[in-house]
Amino acid sequence: MSSIPASDPLAMLRSGRGLEDGAEPDDPIREQILDAATAQFQSVGIARSTMNDITRRAGLARMTLYRRFANKQELVEATLLRESAWFLSDLQQEIDAHDTVEDKLTEGFAFTVETLRDHDLLNRLLETEAEATVPHFTVQGAPLITAAAHFLAGEVSRNAPDSRSYEELLVVAEVTVRLVISFVLSPSMVIDLDDPEVSRAFARNHLGPLLGPSAFAGEARPAHS
Repeated sequence: MSSIPASDPLAMLRSGRGLEDGAEPDDPIREQILDAATAQFQSVGIARSTMNDITRRAGLARMTLYRRFANKQELVEATLLRESAWFLSDLQQEIDAHDTVEDKLTEGFAFTVETLRDHDLLNRLLETEAEATVPHFTVQGAPLITAAAHFLAGEVSRNAPDSRSYEELLVVAEVTVRLVISFVLSPSMVIDLDDPEVSRAFARNHLGPLLGPSAFAGEARPAHS
């Protein structure tokens, strides 16, 4: 039976921190700053936004901002992590609305592609500042990828427990997360994931086997040799 780690990926992302930083008490001022940053980035983009712009939009003193974020890079990362947490919370609700593991995976994947393709902030940044945005999902994307992989591994472990360890599930979960990010950042000319039925078929035929034979229909997984 797989064991689920105590860390809560959603809580870590929601705080605008990675898993390694640990959970901290709610900070209303931090949330106020992140709200202002989100609105600012969506309005004019990252490159054209300054810390002063965000301070003014938040209605806070400059030093208040810098006590929580040492620089713009930290603030951008925290903003994107919090957006990711909100998305995963919505995905959790979508997954929980379905009964079978196959439906959870296929509907969850279709929901993921549709939601991220329609995400206002993400689209704004990819359309106008791809060079500044893409690294937060690739070379600088470790906090997001790690938390999303833990989220997916935990869901598979909870809904289709089998003989694999959590560490094994985490490996295939990370591969799956990286695959999804790739499709979102660079839409395929071959696989039309904008078609919900194509998305569902792709999840059934490719992601299901990747996550393991027992992910669907409760099939028994052969024991490891």
